[in-house]
Amino acid sequence: MNTTAGDTLNPVIYESLKDNEAVCEIETQGSRLGNLYPMEEALLLAAAFQDHPQTYIVVKKNRYEAQQLFQRLEPLTEDVLLFVVEESLRVQSIAASPEDRIAAVDALSQCIRDPRPRILICNTAAFVRFLPDRDLFASLCFDFHVDMDCDMEQLKMQLNQAGYVRINYVDRPGTFAARGGIVDIYAADYEHPIRIEFFDTVIESIRFFDENTQRTIKETENVQIGPAGDILFTAEQKKIIKEKVHERLQKEIVNMDQWDADVLSDHVEADLYDIENDAGDPRLYVYYSYVTTAQLTDYIHGTVIYSSEESVQNAYKHVNEENVTFLQESVQDHVLLPKYTMFHSLPAADLNFHEFLDYEHPLLSDIYPIEKANQSMEQILEQETSEQVYFAVETENQKKIEPYLNEVPFVYRFIDAQFYEGFRYRNYAVYTEKELWTRKTTFKRYKKSFREGKMLEAVTDLQKGDYVVHEQYGIGQYLGIVTRRINNQPIDYLHILYRNGDDLYVPLSQFQLVRKYISKEGTGVHLSKLGSDQWKKSKEKVNQKVEEIAARLVDLYALRSENIGYAYGPDDALQKEFEDAFEYELTPDQEQATAEIKAEMEKPKPMDHLLCGDVGFGKTEVAMRCAFKVIENGKQVAFLCPTTILSMQHYQTVSERFKETGCNIALVNRFVKPAEVKQIQKDLKEGKIDMIIGTHKLLNKDFQYKDLGFLIVDEEQRFGVEHKERIKELNQSIDVLSLSATPIPRTLQMSLIGVRTISQLNTPPAQRHPIQTYIIEKRGNVIRDIIERELARGGQVFYLYNHISNIHAVAKNLQEAFPDVKVAVAHGQMERDDIEQTMLEFQEQKYQILVCTTIIETGLDMANANTIIIEDADRFGLSQLYQIRGRVGRRERIGYCYLMIQPHKELTEQANKRIKSIKEFTQLGSGYKIAMRDLTIRGAGDLLGPQQAGFIDQVGLDLYLEMLGNAIARRRGETVEEKKPEKTAQVTMNGYIPKTFTDSDGDKLTLYQDIRKLEDEKQLQQYEKRINDLYGRIPPQVQKLFERRRIDLFANRPDIEAVKETNHTITIIMDPVWSAKCNGVALFEAMNKISRKIQLTLKDGRIRLYWTNQKGSYDLLMKVIQEMNTNKEIYETR
Repeated sequence: MNTTAGDTLNPVIYESLKDNEAVCEIETQGSRLGNLYPMEEALLLAAAFQDHPQTYIVVKKNRYEAQQLFQRLEPLTEDVLLFVVEESLRVQSIAASPEDRIAAVDALSQCIRDPRPRILICNTAAFVRFLPDRDLFASLCFDFHVDMDCDMEQLKMQLNQAGYVRINYVDRPGTFAARGGIVDIYAADYEHPIRIEFFDTVIESIRFFDENTQRTIKETENVQIGPAGDILFTAEQKKIIKEKVHERLQKEIVNMDQWDADVLSDHVEADLYDIENDAGDPRLYVYYSYVTTAQLTDYIHGTVIYSSEESVQNAYKHVNEENVTFLQESVQDHVLLPKYTMFHSLPAADLNFHEFLDYEHPLLSDIYPIEKANQSMEQILEQETSEQVYFAVETENQKKIEPYLNEVPFVYRFIDAQFYEGFRYRNYAVYTEKELWTRKTTFKRYKKSFREGKMLEAVTDLQKGDYVVHEQYGIGQYLGIVTRRINNQPIDYLHILYRNGDDLYVPLSQFQLVRKYISKEGTGVHLSKLGSDQWKKSKEKVNQKVEEIAARLVDLYALRSENIGYAYGPDDALQKEFEDAFEYELTPDQEQATAEIKAEMEKPKPMDHLLCGDVGFGKTEVAMRCAFKVIENGKQVAFLCPTTILSMQHYQTVSERFKETGCNIALVNRFVKPAEVKQIQKDLKEGKIDMIIGTHKLLNKDFQYKDLGFLIVDEEQRFGVEHKERIKELNQSIDVLSLSATPIPRTLQMSLIGVRTISQLNTPPAQRHPIQTYIIEKRGNVIRDIIERELARGGQVFYLYNHISNIHAVAKNLQEAFPDVKVAVAHGQMERDDIEQTMLEFQEQKYQILVCTTIIETGLDMANANTIIIEDADRFGLSQLYQIRGRVGRRERIGYCYLMIQPHKELTEQANKRIKSIKEFTQLGSGYKIAMRDLTIRGAGDLLGPQQAGFIDQVGLDLYLEMLGNAIARRRGETVEEKKPEKTAQVTMNGYIPKTFTDSDGDKLTLYQDIRKLEDEKQLQQYEKRINDLYGRIPPQVQKLFERRRIDLFANRPDIEAVKETNHTITIIMDPVWSAKCNGVALFEAMNKISRKIQLTLKDGRIRLYWTNQKGSYDLLMKVIQEMNTNKEIYETR
């Protein structure tokens, strides 16, 4: 029977291996082992460790080899750790991967917390790296438990010292946040972040929460967390560094000219400031060379194995040489003081594996690899010669193997699926899924991974300096939230600047009148003038245009509705079988989109549906499920692509996906011979072809269909006007599905309801890492290091150089630097066919480096190209950078984007702003937010026509879309209700949000917005609970915001005429209908019970409740509201 993988090596396998001579050689620290392949090494180490548990420190030459061994060893024992660091100090100082750093620090924490025997695998650079003082590191490993005394301010300082970065809301490991009485910590030790709530100086509760929703998942009694960085200095070390560095600095600047001396002094002082303030930046690593530091063997003691001795020694030599070059350049650039020893020396190992077998006394383990599957399973098993075969596969896959096992010549057994890959040993073989299937059967596509990129929803996050639109006053600049005292009451205001320096203060309770001004990048923003009618005129002008476009859209829709389309039948067993054959699990968005599109297809009118989603989010699979439905109903499908290379990629994907269905799929593009095209045209007309994929050639009148039912258009905005007209002719009566990678703002989707149906895919696939983005200066060997790093992991590189005149010289230099790899060039002045040919060959990995202009196709999926270098990045627009950057990081590999600028370049103010935005762009997920501004405009333009862009700029996207939505509704004969302003109680009570609760303007704005949206007591209580979870105890000033909302909700009851406050009284006036029907006795008794101060009168047919306005009068008001909301006896017909 199969179970999940255990914590130790499978007993049968272990028994067979434990007496192997090679295992004994490891246990006795012999030196005859050599030429081990990764799985063999993993099995021998696991068996030796299980036989005699003791700590082994296995040193591999580089990160790649260490990771390969770790992948194979991890399923065999839970006692294995990986500790790898960046080999190049140059790359580390500018582009250290946060995930890698946190994983390395986590390994050190585990060594300290739990010193049990284990196998630790590291690369050479990690083994000799300078590490923080062990006692300091141990002191920053925290244990927290409920009821523990702990000062919140002190904790924030300690977290900063331990390398945690403070942000508003934690969204990735290595960050912390503090709000109200709460500290949130995202440590690598747990799957979810931790929320610690304080009451004064005592920990009141500890809970895990979801980093996406920020909601509590579960409470816990205690947690342990380790540091988040390994650049940590003791107070003593800081003092020594400061003294030694100042002494060295004085000696160095004596012989320098003033300019160079100032540059060096500025850099050094900035570094010392960061060391003093525990900045933990990877560039500060070099300062470890001034003090005595720890090394790996101070954190973990055990048998040190060099695997192999020769490669580790070479790697040590290479790491030193490589880094000395970088340090020399930094010294010449006056960035660093001369200091060149950056690693501990390499000690002798306790046990050496060798690169080759011992010539005189070769020792073989008899463990050999099995070839990966390249035949059918039947053939693989027929050719197996072992006496015994173990199948290490998941339970659900056993059933797929059993039909082939009826007449096999060997004894077989199913065991735990705990092996990374299969192997042979003496009389038996172990097979895993890798050796049995050419592709793995089902992958969970969107499982939780802390590294996954998050789609940011709030495109409208307000930042200081953003432009805003006030419905009455027009476009201004938002300067932040200020608290002002009015009638001795603190009130929060939005501060907005208008033309000529005029200020407008909008109470945060009226924030809904203000919205973010979104327009396309590069558009000059004209601030409105307070007191002028210019804004009113702009709105009227735009309104006129909006009416025109609404008419056009509604007419188009009406025309399509007149045509009778084909109503497809509901899904059947064949459709289910096709869908079940997909190797990935659908994301929830894909499931929803598929259901929405099928529902449209089952209606008797033609469909015009738009499916939006970022590249790689799974649009093609959704399209293929719908296409199968069409083919199964006996109709044909046309799949239109904007470029040849995209048509080929789609053809490969579709053919593979449909291969078991018997459907006939054809491809038409410039690579298909004319004779074949003729045959395809004939077959298409006769109905022998079910789906045709191709470029705009398909729109040619020569292509006649027997019964075309479905048209899929990929990236429709990239087709020319005449192509679009032809598509329109085609789609009068067929169903059309357009795919787009440009995000469409939700507000636009709302305004187009009834004109065009839209689905959106927002869930990134699992293992989609955020693209690591860095800004670097072009100097030294930095380009070489970056390219080497990518080539070392078998990847490819885009080098974006946007000057055609010099592009071949750049390619030539790269070719000279990398003589062993092939370099290609692609730019816009080449023939279209040549560009596509180059792209195709790059995709087929015939080239490793592609030097190109911005011509890189937007939809291209180059799975193996995961590094992009953009020269002169300051010259590009934000959305352009977002689009270009999206070429990498398409799979489970981390993508790297390097924005390169010329050293010492004086940037223009605009370029500086852009670079600043791009820096923001490097934070996880926020690149999406910035690019969204531009892309939403593009998305709107693509849907509505480019001539609309100018009008959007005049009033901002949000207001424009609201006007459009109303115009469309009016055209369709729907009544557009003017938004009635909500009634508010005329009382002076207002809360505000003190700085101690949160000093983030974004948080304050969100609180006001969310409270304003609450519509009843139940929602109020739920939201209060949520804020309590997010911030800890709610202070009285914030509590008043909730109470004010309760009063306003009460004032909005249809039976309440007014809630008023004067200097002397607080009065509630009921309407005549209520007053006539209420149970006066019950009302009187209820009020009397609350307080005898409450008086009741009947005037003009209206009941009035009032009391003297003095201390405690608001408490009384809250009690009256509670009673009148809940006491059913008060209002009943007599």
